[in-house]
Amino acid sequence: MSGTYNSIHYDQELWGPEDVYTFVPERHLTKRHSMAYMPFGVGPRNCVGMRFAFMEMKMVLTKLLKDYTIVKCDKLESHIKIQEIALIIALQEIWIKLQKREH
Repeated sequence: MSGTYNSIHYDQELWGPEDVYTFVPERHLTKRHSMAYMPFGVGPRNCVGMRFAFMEMKMVLTKLLKDYTIVKCDKLESHIKIQEIALIIALQEIWIKLQKREH
């Protein structure tokens, strides 16, 4: 493969020394420039799917919080682990306790 398809996500200098066309998930554990991995693009014309996915997550969270109350539990604050992945900060795990609301 050659041309523009081999742009940033297939750059051997950024993603080597393994073959850039081979799936090696551990390569994402190495700290790289924040713009080295852009699965949704950047800027105002980035992927419409990303905005749709965020809207879906907000709708699910709204529904969840409408029907349940988050109750403090022993593991809530002691087990929050945060990891930065690409441009998004992700929680590795979070412990919460939900209690069904009475309507």
